[in-house]
Formats: sequence, C-alpha cells, structure tokens
Amino acid sequence: MSSSLQHTTKLPAVSPFDLRQSLRALSGFAPCAGEQVIADGAVRKAFALPASAGPTAEAIVVEVGPRGDGRAGVSLAVFGGRSLTDGELRWAERQVSDWLGLTDDMTGFLAVAADDPALRPVLAELAGLHQVRFASLAEGACYFVLTQRTAQRVAGLRKRRLAAAHGPSLTVDGQRFVAFPAFATLTGIGPDQLGRFTANTRQTDYLLAAIHALADADEQWLATAPYDQVWAELRRIRGVGEFTAAAVMLRVLGRPDRLPIAMPQFADVAARLYGADTPIDAVAERYGRYLGWWAYYAKTALAAHGVPTTHATRPHRAA
Repeated sequence: MSSSLQHTTKLPAVSPFDLRQSLRALSGFAPCAGEQVIADGAVRKAFALPASAGPTAEAIVVEVGPRGDGRAGVSLAVFGGRSLTDGELRWAERQVSDWLGLTDDMTGFLAVAADDPALRPVLAELAGLHQVRFASLAEGACYFVLTQRTAQRVAGLRKRRLAAAHGPSLTVDGQRFVAFPAFATLTGIGPDQLGRFTANTRQTDYLLAAIHALADADEQWLATAPYDQVWAELRRIRGVGEFTAAAVMLRVLGRPDRLPIAMPQFADVAARLYGADTPIDAVAERYGRYLGWWAYYAKTALAAHGVPTTHATRPHRAA
C-alpha cells in the first residue's frame, strides 16, 4: 500500500536525552535488526494500528528525527495509507514516546551510576541515552517467548518471519515497511499456522497462551500498577517464567525496578565490569530500583564494542 504524509509534530523528552544514542542502540539491537531504516540522523519504522486485523490490518510508518529547536525531544512525521483520525495520531505519538523511552526520568539512575567507578566510562560513552524498548507489547511478548531455550538470532528470525507472513505493510518513498502484527491479528492465528514460527509444540502453546492472555490487557495498568502486581499477573501466564516476565517488564514496559541478576545474562555482564569476585548482590543493592537501567546501559556499551552479552534463556543455576 502506498502512503502520504499525515501528521508532523514535536515530542518532548525528559532531559538529558540524545536521539543519536537511541539510534546507536537501535543499530546494535539484534532482536529488531533490519526492522527499521536509520539514515541521516533519523529512523523510519512501521507500526500496526491496534484495531485492524487479518486481511484488513493497516500499518503506519513513523519517521523520528532531531527536534531541531534546542529542546530535548524528537521530531515526528507519520505516514498512512489513508486519512488518520485524531485518535490514531495521538496513539502514534504515544507509541513513539514509549518506544524511545522519551518520558523516562533517568536522573536518579544517573546519580547512582556517577558514584560507580566501573560505570563512569559507560556514562560518558552513552550520555543522553534513554532505554529503547520493543515497539509494542505484542512484539516484545512474542519475542521473549520465542527466545526461550532458543538462540537470540534464531528467535529474531522467527519473529521477523511471523511479521512478514501476518503483519501489515506500508510503502514510503518506494520502500516497503512491515509492522509486527497487532494482537487483533495474532489472536486469529491458529496453532498450526503459529507453529510455523516456533521451535516445537510446547513453545507454540506458550506463545498462544501469552497472546491470548495479553490481547485484552490494560497496557496502562501494566505500565503503572505496582510492580509486584504486574509481575504476578505475567507469571500467571502459562510458559512465562522469571526471565520472560523480567524481560517484558524491562524491555517492553520500561520498568527497571528489578532483575534476576544472578542469571548468566546479567551475572556475566557484572563480572566483566567489576571482576568475578564482586558479589552480585552488591550490584543489586547499589542500584536498587534502577537495576534494569544498569543492565541496559552496561549491555548496550559492551555490545557496541562487540562483547557478546546474550544467552539462550534455558534454566541455569544461580551464580
């Protein structure tokens, strides 16, 4: 489907914020590799409109660039295949703000990290970075189920195949962008079809369980309700274990409050920064409710230098 420019605006961000850091983090984020186009200091990405489903599903494409007026934030252009309603345009603005973590107040975390000698070089390298998240709850939840007992590269490939088969698309300036399907589409995919994108029957069952449990969820409640309540709600979903719940809380909902830091995904990062003799609990105690952002900054910096920081999410004994 071809498109036309529907809307332009500027979105604020909590200072300090630097879009260049966001684009750098996006470039190194393997689970979403190739799903957006970054060029000339801006990024274009497709989003599935939430109420559209099946053959009639619709996508928009957003272009996010520098704000250009000296204030913290970004410029936003929205492309659509038809005239978009005011409600759809406001939804697009919220999605972009959440995707790039524009409203995250990083000052508390930065104050703690400034007193951490091991993290000071990371702060200097990533100055102005806000946490980039998955673009939707549907995409992030599906990815973290697909990555269970599966290499990140393979899970990302399966996620992209699922999007190619069932996600809506939109062409902007001759380039086709594919959006990950919304829950309205995913709930209509049966187990046989969904099994084409999973490792086995059990993973298919878990993916179906996550899709149907979250399709009618109140995303505002998930993002703002007490952490323990949301955590418990996620853990009630069949197949959602400790790591998957923590990953959704941090990388989808942007909630850095806790982390299963003893898991190799995080313990290895701590060992690289502080040495193998530093107790994991000491890191958790230092960062408290900002522990998720500590992990995000540390993993982003290490990944930028080619240091692997990911593991297949199979069960491990605590370090």
